[in-house]
Amino acid sequence: MNLTLSKRGDYAVRSAIFLARSYEADHPKKLREVSAEMCVPRTFVSQILGDLVHAGLAVSSFGKTGGYRLARPPAEVSLLEVVEAAEGSLVSSRCALGDGLPCRSAVCPLHETWGEAVTSLRSILATTSLECLAQRDRAIETDAYPVPADAHRSVERTAPSTASA
Repeated sequence: MNLTLSKRGDYAVRSAIFLARSYEADHPKKLREVSAEMCVPRTFVSQILGDLVHAGLAVSSFGKTGGYRLARPPAEVSLLEVVEAAEGSLVSSRCALGDGLPCRSAVCPLHETWGEAVTSLRSILATTSLECLAQRDRAIETDAYPVPADAHRSVERTAPSTASA
């Protein structure tokens, strides 16, 4: 089972982290800034930020000094809100076992366990703020964040040369 975000969810989280990191800035952020800084395709960034605005997580302003900002402080915006703004509600809408088993009753043996798992995931996402993610992002950017053993990305780092010329 793949529990990764869709591209839309991925871009929404990236964009929200960028807005969280720049929350204290004296001006809203332009589409091009979000796109360039967070590697969100330019053709898609307006839709993603539109999702955040529609969900009430961001506000937009028009004109020369316009752009996008978070509607609330990053500490008050949860990862769950951002993910659901892009992906839709994170709920189990059908039986986890699907329709393949002969129907013996209105509930399957997995129902309670699956429901608890979904509730746990929602709880973790709801208690993770954009402020937390922005701080983690800054630490990663400055190599101050330890790379977990189960990290999924492989980034080749070149060690500084200690040889003298």
